[in-house]
Amino acid sequence: MELETKKTRKHRMELVLQETFIPNELLVLDVSLEHAGHLGMTKDSKETHFRIKMVSKAFQGKSTVEQHRAVYEVLGPEFKNGLHALEMDLSYPKSESN
Repeated sequence: MELETKKTRKHRMELVLQETFIPNELLVLDVSLEHAGHLGMTKDSKETHFRIKMVSKAFQGKSTVEQHRAVYEVLGPEFKNGLHALEMDLSYPKSESN
């Protein structure tokens, strides 16, 4: 567990999202620098804002609100420790053939 806390927030988020949603596609981007100068953000603010694109069968049949709530729930510990905002593009695979 000690090693887990030393990993970056991005890495921890990727792990929990992979384990929970088993996505076909996952992209986690740290966009904190785009928010420099915003109220409450300092030059030392790091890993506070992220953009997530994820395609997972787990989202099929769920509304957008339900999908977002599921992601917020599994990332709750990160919000308690400095994560400020998520921008999410969530969907499910439209077909199995590619």
